[in-house]
Amino acid sequence: MIMENNELYIFLKNEINKNIDDNSPNLRLEKDLNIYGDDAVEFLEKFSKKFNVNITNFNFDQYFNPEIDKISLFLKNIFNKNIKSDLTINDLKEAIVKGKLE
Repeated sequence: MIMENNELYIFLKNEINKNIDDNSPNLRLEKDLNIYGDDAVEFLEKFSKKFNVNITNFNFDQYFNPEIDKISLFLKNIFNKNIKSDLTINDLKEAIVKGKLE
């Protein structure tokens, strides 16, 4: 698991240019790392290929908002009753172990 975590952290550094480590397992991809919309789809497709994780049953709409500017996204999160679920770094780690993200 340690090797997989290090590979995940390197992948995250390369993809989003942020240093992630074992001290940040609950960072949320959308709310904390600003990954949403088409970027989220592209990110998870790369993640899937890199770590051989099946994402065919993953519901992007449950976790990610569409591409909009950050101010609009902030306002949408305040007023929108349809709250998105959070996808965290820990969820990615679990997906690597399970071989699927659902």
